[in-house]
Amino acid sequence: MTTTALPVDAPSGAGRTPEPIDPVARAAAVAPLLAEQRPIGESRRQLTDATVAALADAGQLRTWVPRRFGGLETDTPTVIDATARISAADPAAGWVTMILSCADFLVGMLEQRAQQEVWSAGPDTSVCAVFNPSSTSERVPGGWRVRGRWLPASGCRHASWALLGVPLAEDPRAGGATTRASVLIPMSELTVTASWNAIGMRATGSDTLETVDAFVPEHRVLRLGPALEGRFPGSYGASWRHRSPLMPTLSTHMMAVYLGMAASALDVVLATSGTKGLTFTTYSRAAESGGVQTAVAKAALTIDAMWALAHHAGREVDWWARTGTRPSTADRARVRGWTGHVAAQCREALDQLVSCYGASAFAETNPLQATVRDMHAASRHAVANPITGTEIYGRALLGVEPSIATLI
Repeated sequence: MTTTALPVDAPSGAGRTPEPIDPVARAAAVAPLLAEQRPIGESRRQLTDATVAALADAGQLRTWVPRRFGGLETDTPTVIDATARISAADPAAGWVTMILSCADFLVGMLEQRAQQEVWSAGPDTSVCAVFNPSSTSERVPGGWRVRGRWLPASGCRHASWALLGVPLAEDPRAGGATTRASVLIPMSELTVTASWNAIGMRATGSDTLETVDAFVPEHRVLRLGPALEGRFPGSYGASWRHRSPLMPTLSTHMMAVYLGMAASALDVVLATSGTKGLTFTTYSRAAESGGVQTAVAKAALTIDAMWALAHHAGREVDWWARTGTRPSTADRARVRGWTGHVAAQCREALDQLVSCYGASAFAETNPLQATVRDMHAASRHAVANPITGTEIYGRALLGVEPSIATLI
């Protein structure tokens, strides 16, 4: 799919890092195949092997893998550009790319031994991630015993490892206080159960992972408290890429999926409005309608504004990482608020465009109906929820304690 709404290069050349593999150009090149495979993935409720292979060949599964393991350590604006193009062709592929890339970013924060275990097989070795700590843990010599169920685990059927949320009872003698963490477990030690039956983002394969007794050595544990502030065990001697704050980096990448979906809808409307009429009006071409002209312009301006905001967030996150700056809670809450704003605005732009297109957008053979379902499902993700995002930011601005969330 060729998108006119997504520029080939970032609006500003600043912030872009020259790459041996250009992820943006590669993403654009594989977009037609992804669009072709999209309905097959939907029917199977997971990405096709052809889609995953194309993503790997295009370098999309190594953008945030450390260079020493053959990865790209790509800057955030470039990752946004590439993931948006993938999402324009197949939102589920864009979502899974985002989840697996963010997990790579998290693995880059772990101790060097854990990184070696994951990427010794190659830079395209994928890791899925679920933050929700629906599990228990027990301290044992050398690490932890973990039991639990985690869902939804997007992309888990294409991953070799999983990063899973776990509460750690660091010292039961201290009143049972727990620390929130993510632990790295091989997929070979987990059971995958088909449970993803949502009407949107069907092909993400966001199924359930489970273990009744997994041993996790200490070097595969990432304590989220320090990581939220930009302090990681794996950052000693690591490049700037893996020093950026955890949640602002992940939520900024998430913006790309919403941008891609909104931009693809704009492309469809622009491509058809010159030949498609408005039923029960005198307009034989929708493009001649002043109402359509205004709605399309408003949607395009909204996408442009959200595109600029996403790039601004990406540059800010990268600046924190490059300079070793640890952002304040208010700074991190602002990026969380931006994420919800981008999701909500892209959803509104999409709805405007679908109204311009008309009811035929919801024919099962029309790709717009799948984009509508995907947008309305994905934009309700907890991290992108504008209701909680704006409250988190508002409380931070006003100095109201405590925050309603820990993942900021």
